[in-house]
Amino acid sequence: MDAAERDTAIDNLIELVVAVDGLLQKQTDLDVRNFATSTGRALTDDENQTLHDSVQKAKRYTFIESGVRHPNFLELCGEVSTPAQQERVQTALATVL
Repeated sequence: MDAAERDTAIDNLIELVVAVDGLLQKQTDLDVRNFATSTGRALTDDENQTLHDSVQKAKRYTFIESGVRHPNFLELCGEVSTPAQQERVQTALATVL
């Protein structure tokens, strides 16, 4: 790939991570709501926030972080991208993770 194609690939990776995170946020909201409904509990605001944060963190780790922080991915990314491109990815990940 030439430099422009690599930049496009980095842009696509960032867009994918942001899109997956958006879906995970929606699913987390639904999961927390379903938990309260299925247990018949009225969660306090603090309980709701704690549950939401915990579920979202777990989903982000499972579906995003475990992949983009995997040694094989990092090695390959390091081989095919520039330091500036890698920094763009890390900056984008910092907003999600």
